[in-house]
Amino acid sequence: MGEAYGQLMSKMKEIETVGQIQGLLGWDQEVMMPPKAGPLRAEQLAWLSRTSHSMMVDAGMGDALAAAEAEGANDEVAAGNLRLIRDAYDKATKKPADFVERFARHKSKSIVSWAEAREKNDFSIFRDDLAEMIELNRELAGYLGYEENPYDALLDIYESGLCVAQVDPLFAGLREALVPLISAVGKCDTPDMNWVESNHWPEEAQAQLSHGISAAVGFDFEAGRRDKSTHPFCGGSNPDDVRWTTRYDEAEPFGSLYGSLHETGHGLYEQGRPRNLDFQPAGHADGLGVHESQSRLWENQVGRSLAFSEWAIPHWSKHFPQNMEGVTGEMLWRSVNMVEPSLIRVEADEATYNIHIMIRYEIEKRLINGELDIDDLPDAWDDMYEQYLGIRSPDRTQGVLQDIHWSMGAFGYFPTYTLGNLYSAQLLAAARADLEGDETLEDMWRRGEFAPLLDWMRTNVHGRGSILTPAELIEEATGQPPTPEPFIAYLREKIESLYGITS
Repeated sequence: MGEAYGQLMSKMKEIETVGQIQGLLGWDQEVMMPPKAGPLRAEQLAWLSRTSHSMMVDAGMGDALAAAEAEGANDEVAAGNLRLIRDAYDKATKKPADFVERFARHKSKSIVSWAEAREKNDFSIFRDDLAEMIELNRELAGYLGYEENPYDALLDIYESGLCVAQVDPLFAGLREALVPLISAVGKCDTPDMNWVESNHWPEEAQAQLSHGISAAVGFDFEAGRRDKSTHPFCGGSNPDDVRWTTRYDEAEPFGSLYGSLHETGHGLYEQGRPRNLDFQPAGHADGLGVHESQSRLWENQVGRSLAFSEWAIPHWSKHFPQNMEGVTGEMLWRSVNMVEPSLIRVEADEATYNIHIMIRYEIEKRLINGELDIDDLPDAWDDMYEQYLGIRSPDRTQGVLQDIHWSMGAFGYFPTYTLGNLYSAQLLAAARADLEGDETLEDMWRRGEFAPLLDWMRTNVHGRGSILTPAELIEEATGQPPTPEPFIAYLREKIESLYGITS
């Protein structure tokens, strides 16, 4: 590439460095920051956001970008970088600097009030901050622009090109496929959960189990770490510094383990990003839908398989010797796959999980479009759970306060979880076609051999960064555009196997 491109990438490295610092301060806020440091952290993050935004919208950045585009891209990496920088520049120049600072300052404040409200089971503590965050997102949608629905502008932030017109029929199709499955399961016998419910599961042993299994599937703890937080997440600044968290409940161990596997999936993606593209936009993960495909893959399609359960039994027994007496791999498999309507999204089974996402999607649309008043939100949440899943939250902590996303201003994020489910099944089907011969992937997992699948993902997903758009990446890796059919087929086969249902 030419001189102009080189100058552009030098400017981007500075912006990327600021972003990495923001990521580390955000992690610290969730994991280690003293409670009284909240206002200070809000100011620090606001300054960093303002600085990053100023660097992006600077006239010199616009000139450098235009000059680099005029030179033209001579390879796919440069083409990817120019596409991503143009998109970021256009979005940034639409947002006033004072708005960027206000948003960042309020985000930091809002996260703190959400955590307090959740701890005290009191929505009123978070109410005003959430109302302001909704207004900020409406303001953001106005700056970014949209053709049909304000919510479209927010969806596009997290998955390029995503809009209500695409998501509505997607969810409608999933409901049509999933509701009969869930209904059929409801008429079947449930697995024996007594071995789980009658035992105590100490937090320290859960931590050791999740740490060991995360390392076994490939997470490099020399380049990352595990911690405890109110809401599990994965962050950090670079493939050499990837940080994920989980949470614990001593009444049941599945939430922490599978939350850990979920965040490990995110962490594996981050550690697998192309190192020759550090500090370049094309070196980032390719959108949140693809990111969620990796977390859902390791959490569910690998972690909740019979083969994985059979491999994991000795690890469970090591940390919970008395609790696991007489428990077989099949018993564990049936327990971790129990299909049952539940209140908590991150602990939901595969069959009902997307219903949780649909509820949040519908609520977000209504909030952003002014069709749902903030004071009606908690009850509207509970009403939709009753309508879709037949259950109602006994408190706000398990209801409207359970997720961190709205406190962060992440409206439009939730649908990427469903996209991740769909992408993960499609990617796994493609990996099977490439890797299976005399033995299946399950044969490998039963021996604790996860490297072949991870290596395939490293080659076809992680190592491709954001050079391509998400849809292009999925098509390149699988040979077909994104489609829900592999996920529906995978889930139907699994549920039928677990419960003896015939379609």
